[in-house]
Amino acid sequence: MRLEDALLYMFIEPDVASEPGLGELCAQAIAGGVDVIRLDGASAGPASEVSEVCRREDAIFILAEDPAMAATVHADGIHFGSPDASIGLARAVMGMDAIVGLDVNSPNQARLGLEVGADYLVYGGGTACPGVFASLGGGAGAPLFAGGIAGSDDAASIVGGGVYRLCIGSLLLAGDDVTEGAAAYSRLLGRCI
Repeated sequence: MRLEDALLYMFIEPDVASEPGLGELCAQAIAGGVDVIRLDGASAGPASEVSEVCRREDAIFILAEDPAMAATVHADGIHFGSPDASIGLARAVMGMDAIVGLDVNSPNQARLGLEVGADYLVYGGGTACPGVFASLGGGAGAPLFAGGIAGSDDAASIVGGGVYRLCIGSLLLAGDDVTEGAAAYSRLLGRCI
């Protein structure tokens, strides 16, 4: 999977990262169309497990905040919760091919993130994302993922506003059928899953 082709991004909250069955959760989400999985607040064991699943299933694995651990567990990239994080330092630790992403909360932060070389952005504005993304003029080609999604109604509204990349929390897929939960978001993005 290439980042440019990724449409559905899922972050795994720290509470979920410590639960048993993490690898199976990730495999089911990928089967439902998740392209990128980010692990937040995890130790090396869970991070290695998710990395292995993502490699096997051809998904992108991103670890949050810790470039050294990301390199150790062979993550594809690193994600920072702040736009003032050192992208250069992350690439020095992980290699120049590492994917680096940022959380942003304003159009100015988004512009700054793009200027300093982020490979992708997650904007947490929920249903405000279409307007913000339009103001960025396409983000110079960098993938922009709409975050801050509270459920499928929010996601449908965002996609209806012209945004075609979503970032969802794994808690939105909590339930009996993770694959179908992910597939429902994938279908909003026009995929036949």
